[in-house]
Amino acid sequence: MVSFGTRLKEKRESLRITQPQLAEMLGVSKGAIGNWETDVNSPRAALLYDLFHILHCDANYLFQDGTEEQYKDRATPEEFENIIKKYRVLDDHGREMVDFTLAKEWERSIEQTSSAVYTYNSSHRPSKVTEDTSPYLLNAAHERTDVEITEEMIRHDEDIMDDENF
Repeated sequence: MVSFGTRLKEKRESLRITQPQLAEMLGVSKGAIGNWETDVNSPRAALLYDLFHILHCDANYLFQDGTEEQYKDRATPEEFENIIKKYRVLDDHGREMVDFTLAKEWERSIEQTSSAVYTYNSSHRPSKVTEDTSPYLLNAAHERTDVEITEEMIRHDEDIMDDENF
């Protein structure tokens, strides 16, 4: 049976949220998050709704063993390998279509999450985020928008995609 703490940690990490970031969003200490994740204690009832909202899951996911995650965004290594193998055998037109589809899905994901991105202050009232936290929320494959993409970075990415050992 998977514990509340284990599921909490897995979900937080899958969204690429650090313990300090989650603590700040909830208005608690980093140590409190660590204690929850190791099942030393549990969050107060007043924090649970905020926790579910931030992690984009419901109580069933965190508290019940065997409940399927509502917002699954991680593929297994085998799934990634299979996708990469298929991409490599595509001709230029096929790769162009895949790249186009990913770009459009990324744009759609940004639009869907832009109105639903909230943070939590110490009074546990939701307020609009002033910085872009969408990298923690998107499910579609997407490029980073928080850094300038250089030619060197593009070449590096292309080399990886062309590497037979990847």
